[in-house]
Amino acid sequence: MELNAFAEQRAHERRPLRTQVELLLPDRPAMAMRTTDISVTGIGLVASANPPLGLRVGLRIPLPNPGTALAPSTVFEVQALVRHSVYSVRENGFRIGMVFVQPTDKLIVAIGNYIAR
Repeated sequence: MELNAFAEQRAHERRPLRTQVELLLPDRPAMAMRTTDISVTGIGLVASANPPLGLRVGLRIPLPNPGTALAPSTVFEVQALVRHSVYSVRENGFRIGMVFVQPTDKLIVAIGNYIAR
């Protein structure tokens, strides 16, 4: 297999984001998960469970406010779909790639500001 087959295929810049998000499923308590990175189109998470591809979930994501680290984060809620999930020994869990479903303009701007700083 050619090395190019492993090249980065993401269309949007991403930036590491190390925080906790809440995964929201109907009729279940919110589940805390760790984030790895974020872009304007999706987010990387680490979880102890392997979700099925295509699963649609709600996410509650705290994003730092631009300008000062002392300001509290702004929390956004968005729907997302599981695009891939693979076990990572290094992360001690499943690395999950999710794509946002109809993110608000406010969320897109906040992520863009976070990536740009």
